[in-house]
Amino acid sequence: MKKVIQIESEDNVGVAVQDIFVGERVGCSGTEMIAQNDIPAGHKIALVTIPQGERIIKYAVTIGKSSREILQGEHVHSHNVEDITNQLCNEYERQFRSVKG
Repeated sequence: MKKVIQIESEDNVGVAVQDIFVGERVGCSGTEMIAQNDIPAGHKIALVTIPQGERIIKYAVTIGKSSREILQGEHVHSHNVEDITNQLCNEYERQFRSVKG
């Protein structure tokens, strides 16, 4: 059974559908990686190395920003993701208002 799924093709994180253990080789969307940490089912894993300050994309939507470089196969969670909810709300509001006229 697959252990990681990528929800949208633009996503730079996948979702563990089973517990993954450090050093385990997992595949997702044609890419193989080695888990850098234990990753509980339901949590995110980096599908590629994500530079510091880069947006974290899940469901083809920005859900945060990397607070440091996140290596491919690493657990993506609150310890390495910056909450940018206010920034995103402001961006979406500007987009909405520009379309509305």
